[in-house]
Amino acid sequence: MFRSLASRVGLGAFPAARPSLQTSLQQPNGLKFTIGKRFGHELAPRYKQQKKKQKGRVTVRTGGSAKGSVLKFGTYGIRLKTEGLRLSAAHLKAADNVLTRLVKLGGGKMWKRLCTNIAICIKGNATRMGKGKGAFDHWAARVPTGKVAFEVDNMHEAAAKDALRRCSDKLPGVWEFIDKSTPPRLGLKVVEEVPKPINYLDELKKNPTKKYANYLKSMEPEYKHFTGRRG
Repeated sequence: MFRSLASRVGLGAFPAARPSLQTSLQQPNGLKFTIGKRFGHELAPRYKQQKKKQKGRVTVRTGGSAKGSVLKFGTYGIRLKTEGLRLSAAHLKAADNVLTRLVKLGGGKMWKRLCTNIAICIKGNATRMGKGKGAFDHWAARVPTGKVAFEVDNMHEAAAKDALRRCSDKLPGVWEFIDKSTPPRLGLKVVEEVPKPINYLDELKKNPTKKYANYLKSMEPEYKHFTGRRG
């Protein structure tokens, strides 16, 4: 009844209540292909369900690993100089907008090294304890000291330094400009050479303790032959 009424009035089909998530395009050869659109935040991970996380703490790297503190793709970049902190998706989006505009003007390239994969939930003020963690509010990322956030390439050093400086103004904390020759940062200290990993098992075999020496003896064939026998 409603369809016939709409055709009489001349309105045609009723418009959809929600915007379509897919758009069909026509190619010159007559084939059609579909492009999916994302209406959510572009820094949000593609999770179907938002799993609530514990608050947690930013990791403090004490094992001597330099992973993430040096450039991997570009020629210049910025990394966190002060203590570790938590960046929200709004912080990264504001910095990304500034850097994208300046890099595009200079004809360069940029890389984002951070991913906001932690769901932050909040509860109202003056709320009693209990009854759940709270509703989802925004996405965030934990950034330890020395972590690289952005990298750029195909730009002059002065232009890259100015673009990254203006980008870091949108982020909390103190950020430093680095290049390919900058040594890695282990925590709050900058080291010239990354210490080589130590194989503690080999060191223990060279100078074993009494307990480990007995264990090595028990692995010899003449001892294993009588293992488990009762006198």
